[in-house]
Amino acid sequence: MLKRLWALPINLPFTQYNRGLRESVRARDLVKELVQEKRVLLEKNGASPHQDLIAFLLSMRDEDGKQVLTEKEIMQNVVLGLLGGYETSAITITFIIRQLANEPTVCAAVLQEQQEIAKSKASGESLTWEDLNKMKYTWRVVMEVMRIFPPVFGAFRTTLTDIEFDGYLIPKGWQIFWAAPMTHMDSSIFPEPSKFNPNRFEKQASVPPHCLVPFGGGPRMCPGNELARIETLITIHHLVTQYECVQIITLVGIQCRILLKDCQSKFGQGNSHRFHISLSQEPVPASF
Repeated sequence: MLKRLWALPINLPFTQYNRGLRESVRARDLVKELVQEKRVLLEKNGASPHQDLIAFLLSMRDEDGKQVLTEKEIMQNVVLGLLGGYETSAITITFIIRQLANEPTVCAAVLQEQQEIAKSKASGESLTWEDLNKMKYTWRVVMEVMRIFPPVFGAFRTTLTDIEFDGYLIPKGWQIFWAAPMTHMDSSIFPEPSKFNPNRFEKQASVPPHCLVPFGGGPRMCPGNELARIETLITIHHLVTQYECVQIITLVGIQCRILLKDCQSKFGQGNSHRFHISLSQEPVPASF
């Protein structure tokens, strides 16, 4: 279903868009069944209100004791959590491991910070909020990874009013797409944007608002951003204190050159266009 999000909105039986619509119906039916099962368990005291997201949403009450969310709203929130959490944290952690292997100095600094925290813990003792708040350098590394390799490329928004941007008028009600790399890789915001430098976030106040947007921004910012922060920091802690990140392959990139040429059309008179694509390998910097 996720890969259909970027499909052209042409609702014909053989299109990716149509398949995505049918898959979304199946997903909603599955979530509806889970919500109904959880509701029965809660009514029989067979589940805790804090057991999981569905139980928590079902247990939300206002001052009069009435349920805050309808079943449809609960289903929408659960589907949103499934979509937003699908491999996003896994992608970030994957690139963190890659960068730790490529940047020994950064890896050593992260390891030192995590070892200091580990020294204060008994064997098998869980990390606390206080421990997570001590992981300042580690979090800067995470932010730099998400800046260069955003887990989500961007998102859609609908304009609430007419907007003029760079000489163009975007009418009210239009759907627009914002892309994180547009600001993440802007040298006027982040000097040497292709360079991996966690220290650029040492003074976060120097970063203009809504320029680092791996979780989006504004009132519709990703509601799972704090969960992502927690699970990422905990994973890094156990990773670097128990394993060593080592680069074992040489990074090789592919340079793509596309040339558009005119050629005689096979369909009647006139010229048509043909793409010529040339691929070549070249070394890739360790941080990109």
